[in-house]
Amino acid sequence: MPRRFILTPALDPDELSAYHQELVAALRLYFSPSAPTFAARFVGKPPEEAARQLTARLNESDVRSAFAALTSLEATFRIDFDARCRKRLKDELSVYFRSVAKTRRNTVRLDEDILEGWQRHTSASAALISDLRGAFKFRHWIAHGRYWTPKLGRRYDFDYVRLMVDAITGGFPFVN
Repeated sequence: MPRRFILTPALDPDELSAYHQELVAALRLYFSPSAPTFAARFVGKPPEEAARQLTARLNESDVRSAFAALTSLEATFRIDFDARCRKRLKDELSVYFRSVAKTRRNTVRLDEDILEGWQRHTSASAALISDLRGAFKFRHWIAHGRYWTPKLGRRYDFDYVRLMVDAITGGFPFVN
């Protein structure tokens, strides 16, 4: 019988951080010589192979955790967009979002419509919006299979993305 995929709600940033740290700890244990299967897995392999594989798994886990944090943040922006349109709030950002919703209907774009609105109609830091745009380019690259070499301008690891998420969710007046 095939396994069924069960939809679960997104992890909040603290739960995602805990998950990421637990995964890192589990990988470090799995690739340590004290792991019960270590000798069998690396018999006949050069001594540095375990370290190479551990580094590769840690890097991939970091990318995946950053991706999860960014997808959750994108959902936060899209939920806020919908709430502002539905509640017909009178602030500049909400009015702008309603005009975008009328024009674009179901094709509202995160960068050109939502983030542009935050930049133009709030006191959100231009530097933070710029960093966010770069991070979403990273998310886009991951989501679409990493088949090209991205020009990101910086490394987006989980720790950096988590700091960005905290700065945004703590400083932006989201509506539910």
